[in-house]
Amino acid sequence: MKDIDHKGFQKLRSFLQSHAPAALAFSGGSDSAFLAYVANSVSPGSYTAFTFDTPYMNRSEIREACDFSKKYNIPHTLIPLPIPEAILNNPGNRCYLCKLVLFSTLKNVAAREGLNYVFDGSNTDDIQAFRPGRQALKELGVISPLLESNLNKKEIRMLSKELGLPTWNKPSNACLLTRIPYSHKVSGNLLVRIEKAEEFLHALGFGNIRVRTHDTLARIEATKEDIYSMFQEDIRNKIIEKFKQLGYYFITLDLEGFRSGSYDIRQPKKDNNGSETSGKNTERS
Repeated sequence: MKDIDHKGFQKLRSFLQSHAPAALAFSGGSDSAFLAYVANSVSPGSYTAFTFDTPYMNRSEIREACDFSKKYNIPHTLIPLPIPEAILNNPGNRCYLCKLVLFSTLKNVAAREGLNYVFDGSNTDDIQAFRPGRQALKELGVISPLLESNLNKKEIRMLSKELGLPTWNKPSNACLLTRIPYSHKVSGNLLVRIEKAEEFLHALGFGNIRVRTHDTLARIEATKEDIYSMFQEDIRNKIIEKFKQLGYYFITLDLEGFRSGSYDIRQPKKDNNGSETSGKNTERS
């Protein structure tokens, strides 16, 4: 592995050398990909990457996680899981409840395989806002090496680029539940429809997009540049035709554009038991 003269990078290497063997929660995103690559380079065979395979995770993300692991010879295992019963109605504290189930499962798997620690890819940017999922990780004793090394998202992308990782500029993503309003019943068919709609838009060349779904209405969030492109008649007609095939009766373009957590604007912050408190829920979505 290329040696990089960066304080946070060197601190991460030292941290990983002293915390092996371990299980790494690997979504395939830029943060967890960087962590998995560095961990495997520091101590080959001491770390195993685990990807949760749930109905609300993008199939493309799972495929890319598998491809990345294979390319860099990173031990990798999929953990198939159904939608946890506690989040079938997409509650406001779903991120907390979800991570509680997922990482409890990963801790059990790690224990069976003799892995002493469980890691995730949280960085310093992830503690700047309310993150109910982070609370679950704290309760379970999950360690965040990137956070321990004081690395932020910008630095992780810069370091990934220096290492030649294809994920250095990969757009941030989130699970498909973030495309559905809170307190709305979740079904497999709904998740498939959302994923196919977003895959279609990606195939047309659009990058950071979300298809927020309100029953049979699609509210497309796109970047400012992509909004203009979507108004081109041929592109617009293709989107309308495809989305109607998928079961959307109404296809709208959100004039505010792409933004994380758009469903959280009116969502009151919840405590761990799901009770409302003051403040706004800003969980990334």
